[in-house]
Amino acid sequence: MKIVVLGGAGAMGQVAVRDLASSEPVKEVVIADLSLERAEQVKHQIGSDKVKTVQADLTDKSSLANALKGMTVVINSTSHHFNVSVMEAALEAGCHYLDLGGLFHFTRKQLELDAQFRERNLLAVLGMGAAPGMTNVMAAHAVQDLDTVESIEMVVAGVDFLPSTHPFLPPYALDTILDEYALEPMVFEDGHFLSKPPMSGESFVEMPEPVGKVKAFLTLHSEIATLPLTFANKGIKNVSYKLGLPAEFHERAKFLVELGFGGTQPIKLGDMNVAPRKMLAKMIELHPVPTGDPNDCEVIRVDVRGTRNGRPATVRMESIIYPHPEWKVGCGGLDTGVPPSIVAQMIGSNVIKARGVQAPEQCVPSELFFLELSKRHMPMRKITDETVTDSAQASEQANQMVATAKTKR
Repeated sequence: MKIVVLGGAGAMGQVAVRDLASSEPVKEVVIADLSLERAEQVKHQIGSDKVKTVQADLTDKSSLANALKGMTVVINSTSHHFNVSVMEAALEAGCHYLDLGGLFHFTRKQLELDAQFRERNLLAVLGMGAAPGMTNVMAAHAVQDLDTVESIEMVVAGVDFLPSTHPFLPPYALDTILDEYALEPMVFEDGHFLSKPPMSGESFVEMPEPVGKVKAFLTLHSEIATLPLTFANKGIKNVSYKLGLPAEFHERAKFLVELGFGGTQPIKLGDMNVAPRKMLAKMIELHPVPTGDPNDCEVIRVDVRGTRNGRPATVRMESIIYPHPEWKVGCGGLDTGVPPSIVAQMIGSNVIKARGVQAPEQCVPSELFFLELSKRHMPMRKITDETVTDSAQASEQANQMVATAKTKR
């Protein structure tokens, strides 16, 4: 199979490229990026003959479609603002499609392309990173244990112990973070889709160590667009997603967004018109990025409440993510970049036979997916402490990482 990663020179995209290059079923991996220079640098770092590079301009649909021709799957790791146009290019090129999420509203627009993908016998999986992605599949796995579902509550929280003097270093794409803080989050509440004020619903959540107690808040996310529809037959009434970033970063992000730096519309500054968000991005670039091996941790938790055999029941799915010990990749890059690689390979190997536009909870086989995650140092567990992935090695590695993180802390 041949897989192309759009934005493959970016922080998340290059993790997907690395995983694809190390996977035997993949015969060719193409890094498609606006910067051919960065793409070549990533290719050199990975050091695999499988990896090719090509320049790609997402604003030119025709050239993009040409770049996708002959590919089995395209992984779109670029901004969600390009999701629909890349899907259209995939249709034209005749290749399957995955992305990292559409922040609810873009996801809804993407769902409208279902008939076109079915007509071309193609599959598009919407939101296949950590969250959305892992969260969707975790929810689907938990739902299997219940007769009815009342609610699905998702929380993702993390900490970073790497010393840094950087005043505001985003853990992932700045545009996505600013949208999560600045835009109104959507929830599914009492059977209805509702919008809430930005950064509302703050509450403290107790997570496993080394993350511990964190402040989490409602934020705009793709899972809310699909989970209520997928599990409507289970009687689902409530779905929510909360994010808990490191405390200092969270407070600074709130301040900057409240000050207006999350804005996308240009404002007049002397003789120039400057978008506040672009100004912030440029100022972030002026500060040196901390060096050293990553030393962070992220917890992904999904609580599904409902009934089993007529009695109330709760199933908690949880994954504690640490940096990859060999790749030297932080937890955020690992759990966002690896899942699309795994699922792209499932599509290319015809393990996933679904067609049309699908959410991860609809088409990704959970047990096989969790097993593949465990091979990449991401074991999955239930609240009952029952190991979902039958991998003693993965569990032992997780325990060793916990001990290491505590020591460094």
